[in-house]
Amino acid sequence: MRLVRTTESADGRFEVKEFSDNAIPPYAILSHTWGEEEVTFQDMQGTDATLKKGYEKIKQGCALARRHDFNLDYIWIDTCCIDKTSSSELSEAINSMFRWYQESRVCFAFLSDVSSNDDFPKSRWFTRGWTLQELIAPSRLVFFCRDWTELRMGSLAEVRRSISSITGIPVGVLSDKRSLEKYSVAQRMSWASKRETTRVEDGAYCLMGLFGVNIPLIYGERESAFIRLQEEIMRVMDDHTIFAWKAENGHGILAPNSAAFRDSHDIICFDPFDTPTTPLSVSNRGIHLNLRFKGVGHKGLGLAILHCKGTGSREDKLIAIYVKDLSMNMQQFQRVRTDRLEPIDLINLSPVDYHLTNMCVQADRMTHLQDPTSSEKTTPSRSLNFLDPGPFTPEELSEMTGPRVGPKDLLRSAATGTINFMWLLLTRDDVEIEIRDEWYQRTPLLWAAANGHESAVRL
Repeated sequence: MRLVRTTESADGRFEVKEFSDNAIPPYAILSHTWGEEEVTFQDMQGTDATLKKGYEKIKQGCALARRHDFNLDYIWIDTCCIDKTSSSELSEAINSMFRWYQESRVCFAFLSDVSSNDDFPKSRWFTRGWTLQELIAPSRLVFFCRDWTELRMGSLAEVRRSISSITGIPVGVLSDKRSLEKYSVAQRMSWASKRETTRVEDGAYCLMGLFGVNIPLIYGERESAFIRLQEEIMRVMDDHTIFAWKAENGHGILAPNSAAFRDSHDIICFDPFDTPTTPLSVSNRGIHLNLRFKGVGHKGLGLAILHCKGTGSREDKLIAIYVKDLSMNMQQFQRVRTDRLEPIDLINLSPVDYHLTNMCVQADRMTHLQDPTSSEKTTPSRSLNFLDPGPFTPEELSEMTGPRVGPKDLLRSAATGTINFMWLLLTRDDVEIEIRDEWYQRTPLLWAAANGHESAVRL
């Protein structure tokens, strides 16, 4: 880790020193939004640093760290303490950054666009992706406006309430950093949903510390970085809220970006079924998980209930997503209608109606061969409409799954080749696939074969 010595050397320069992990001295840290002519690590090695506009940040940051109430000999500043010409060093720094903020004695947040308390809520600092970890990780955070005077906005509790109102981050997280683990993946993602980064990949890389994961940096992969982040989160957290997102341009069960979680701030983990399930896993076929599933529409359209629910106005509502049984065999699924989450009322929920299904849902990672401007990319769920007429009406669904419908209806639908009805019956827990008719002792499979219904045989 490199740090800037806060006292000037004999030649009037600020020295950048490197420390091993077991010899890092107490240090401050500077949080800011990048501007023109930032000072790089290479600039600090020569005489060019003082000629750049960004040098003022280094001078002021060092002066603050030396202040009597901080009295620190070193400060970390991202612009000049990382050699960004080295991809390995940049990767190591970004993977370590959350911990560096946690271990700092104090973090100075410099708001270059703020002149008074009235400007505070509108600062660009609250809209940037990288500053989210700089807001949450440090044990002590002090704000300074454009003239480097400290912003005083009342008591610490009042400041936290103000920040919570601006960012949507609960006061509990701001006051107790250890409480971060109490919040679901969807809630944490929602805190980043309105923030932006200059590079697409940084939208994922800036969130690693928030979830305690590390992934290699691959600049140039664009949206795939956010997919990789979610896959790594699934390896360490069994949290179905990671699937509780909405987006018009959804392209699989994993979210395209953090903005998809904008309305997920009140979704928490919850499993009312008390049934053993396998952990989430990732393969080249997709995401493997156990979900309770119910057919609700033509050509394999169904609802899969996630192990999570809403709070507040959505309390007592489980969250379900629309998925499509691609081969009509209850094995390979694709998420569709990604622009909506379906609430399931806990009060009227009957587990018998929702069959526990071991399913594989396509991740549909975006590849470099796909055209990012094509309609297939921007509206994949709508492109399926010609195959997917949509959910059955409540009347149709009641007629096909109501109390008058019994196991023997599977025999009749197999004999007539009524695929949609057959598929709906086979998703139920109370239908026996080996049932035989009274006269000929034929199973549904034999009836389908005898009448030449090839699709029904495959199903």
